[in-house]
Amino acid sequence: MKKTLFESKRLRVLERDDWQFVERTSATEAVAVIAEVDGRVILTEQERKPVDARVIDWPAGLVGDEGTKDPAKTAKKELEEETGYTCESVEFLAKGPSSPGIVSELVSFYRAKNARKNGEGGGVGGEDITVHEIPRDELESWLAKKADDGVLIDLKVWGGLYFLTKST
Repeated sequence: MKKTLFESKRLRVLERDDWQFVERTSATEAVAVIAEVDGRVILTEQERKPVDARVIDWPAGLVGDEGTKDPAKTAKKELEEETGYTCESVEFLAKGPSSPGIVSELVSFYRAKNARKNGEGGGVGGEDITVHEIPRDELESWLAKKADDGVLIDLKVWGGLYFLTKST
């Protein structure tokens, strides 16, 4: 049986069988969008308060926090809001827990199909997202340089690289 220990606008701290963990109050899961256009990988960079650092990640967002509970629709929306790219469709790739020892959140990977630039991106509501378009063959060295500069690389980036090697 779950017991609520604390609840705020966005988070709930729960306890089950003497184990404390966190869940989101409004979102059902998160999505990350793997996008590559003309041999260039599309990544985002933004300040993340919980780690007090800038973080490189795939375009991503929460399912259910702004109405739609459809992960594929959320993936397309987040790609456009964060990067300015739109796509014809997204392909579901995988789903799993992000940090199962402390949060209940699940993350789904989607691949953007036929993405094209249609706007500036940068996020909404003060997100201040920087969009990076990196040639695929330079991606690992680019990420290493960013890490050397003190930018954190979300581990989902490394996991998503696996899907870039799979046929589209």
